[in-house]
Amino acid sequence: MRLLMISALAGYGHVRAAQALEVRARELYPDAEVRNVDILDYTAAIYRKAYAASYLKLADRAPELWGYLFNKGDRPRAQKRQAAIIRAFDRIEFASFRAMLREFAPDHVLCSHFLPAQILLPYEGKDWVNFTLNLCVTDYVAHGFWAQLNATRIFVASGEAVEELVEKGIERERVRQCGIPIMPQFGREYDRAALCAKFDLDPQIPTVLAMSGGWGAAGLPRLVETIMGFAPVQVIAIAGRNERMREKVADVPAPAGSRCLALGFVDNIYEYMAVSDLCVTKSGGLTTAECLAMGLPMLIPNPIPGQEERNAEYVTENGAALIARSPGALKYKIGKFLGDPELRRRMQAAAKARSAPHAAEQILRSVVEENAG
Repeated sequence: MRLLMISALAGYGHVRAAQALEVRARELYPDAEVRNVDILDYTAAIYRKAYAASYLKLADRAPELWGYLFNKGDRPRAQKRQAAIIRAFDRIEFASFRAMLREFAPDHVLCSHFLPAQILLPYEGKDWVNFTLNLCVTDYVAHGFWAQLNATRIFVASGEAVEELVEKGIERERVRQCGIPIMPQFGREYDRAALCAKFDLDPQIPTVLAMSGGWGAAGLPRLVETIMGFAPVQVIAIAGRNERMREKVADVPAPAGSRCLALGFVDNIYEYMAVSDLCVTKSGGLTTAECLAMGLPMLIPNPIPGQEERNAEYVTENGAALIARSPGALKYKIGKFLGDPELRRRMQAAAKARSAPHAAEQILRSVVEENAG
């Protein structure tokens, strides 16, 4: 059996979802040949850079414009127009991608981005397109670009997304609500006391994990300073690969009884989630799914219009998150959360209730075992 995972580096969540599927596939089907590729690696550098950068730059530099384009693109006419553009580039840009498919000859294809389905639609019925084509939606809503008529199945994370795809013309039996695929580490139980000892944290003091300033990367030191105003409190601030930002966070003074861990890039974020009571972060689909799986409430500062704003609405409506639209609102809601143990418990329970830590396994079993023979 050959399994092919396809992502696109247009937002890191797509890649992380494909990696989660790959890891779980190798565990479930050790005799299978598994391959994980980025479809943009099969295009010219200028096309790859333009496609990948379009979302990242717009979301960071012009979020309102991105939100407008997101909503405008969620219309049949816009979807047809983009499909026509894709076809115009198809013969030149994706010839290598099609050659790879012919060479690998997969039995099942699992896509964490909709672009492969768009590329393959004109070739439906060709003798080399003899695999199941499965889409894994990486947000809690289903934009129209995911409503690809050539998909065998489309896997989503919410009942709302099911209805959105049905409304857009996808047969209900082809849509499955399983969740967003995440790494298995986020579905495990951890010894919180042992991890607190490992990180030199006091398990009796509330801990806030800060992974976003909400108003650009420069907002992280200000966010940490705001949280420190509610002493005693412990802050785990993740600055990623921005060493200058990490140093600025480390310089934020900690009141007596409080502490801040100023960290750069980490590969064990699930351990820091396990010791935290609240995560202040962006509401990307994968990050949201990981927080829910860990039973970790979210505080989402100024969500980016588009899919992140709608993810934020989803978790807030289900009681697992709070949204802060301004620095003042952020300060108020941090204080509200830290000062109300019962609110913390309710939000933790709500997060667990909406979690789907085993989505990758459910998706793979649906794809492979329902098509056996």
